[in-house]
Amino acid sequence: MKKVTFIIAAAIMFLLPLKLLCQVSNIVYVDLQRVMVESEKGKEARKALTDEAERLKKNLDARQEELQKMKDAAEKQGPMITPDARADKDKQYQAKLKDYQRLANDYQAELQQKDGEFTQKILKEIEEVIKSMGEKEKYSLILERSQGGILFATPTLDITNKVIGLYNEAVKKRPAATKK
Repeated sequence: MKKVTFIIAAAIMFLLPLKLLCQVSNIVYVDLQRVMVESEKGKEARKALTDEAERLKKNLDARQEELQKMKDAAEKQGPMITPDARADKDKQYQAKLKDYQRLANDYQAELQQKDGEFTQKILKEIEEVIKSMGEKEKYSLILERSQGGILFATPTLDITNKVIGLYNEAVKKRPAATKK
């Protein structure tokens, strides 16, 4: 009797992990960073930020050129002007330099804010797509690759390409729905 009980207990202990493994087999992961970079809306956001950065850089470059001209002119005139005039020119240069530095910092903050806004909006939309897909496909758990602490996972569990495709479709459908 003890032998039969032992065999049954051993069978249960062996089959229980298999049953749990089967229940947990619908765990997948997604790489949100890749979705952000490779999705159509992510590419559009990146391009908009790049265009804005280039526009701001042109403005800064023009101001930097103006500063350089002021500095060169002051150096050329240096020996020929009075110390008071030289001090006045230096004061004007320092004021313009501070304005330039302040403007550069403002532009940097503006770009970071826009990047954050784009990122938050896109992540919220992606999250909706992932939730919908998780419910539809009956996933038990969807992990995020970089934040989920995944050190290794078989590539067959990666649903990133599927999320990118569904997100691109959702974005294409959304403008059509708002036009009606």
